Amino acid sequence: MKNKRALVGIVMLALVVLIGGTFAYFRMTWEKENEFKLGGFESKVSETFTSPSDWTPCTETPKVVNVVNAGNIAIAARIKIQEQRWDKLDEDRAAVVDTLPLTANGQDMAVLGLVNTSDWALNSDGYYYYRSDIAPGEASSNFIEKVTFNCTAGNDYSSARYHLILQVETIQADAKDNWN
Repeated sequence: MKNKRALVGIVMLALVVLIGGTFAYFRMTWEKENEFKLGGFESKVSETFTSPSDWTPCTETPKVVNVVNAGNIAIAARIKIQEQRWDKLDEDRAAVVDTLPLTANGQDMAVLGLVNTSDWALNSDGYYYYRSDIAPGEASSNFIEKVTFNCTAGNDYSSARYHLILQVETIQADAKDNWN
């Protein structure tokens, strides 16, 4: 009986080893690394502009602004006229002594040559949105092409300096519904 017990124990141990060995025999393990390459998001503002040192009434100054997609995924663009300001300068034209109004007699003193309003749509948030996606390597149509000093400007503007600041923003095209 003692031998029977030993025999049963040996058989049980053999079954455990055999089953465990079988499980180990059918076991496989893999490791696979996956690499995700992101699309290159890059945009820039293209501007052709030379600041005039002798801007006079009725003078038209070229200022061409558009958005260029320098990446490899489509982008959306928007532009806001962030600030326009006329500074009245002292006699030496070295220091600002006052600010002048943007309009006189109901007319803008600096007339912006905004173009392609069919391509750029003004929204209630103050931004002009480009209506199409800009493909990689492509550029938007021009947002602005010139600025003209109004012919009706009075003597107050003879010692002045005009500032125009545009805020340009881009976002990947498939996220353009998420402008914040």
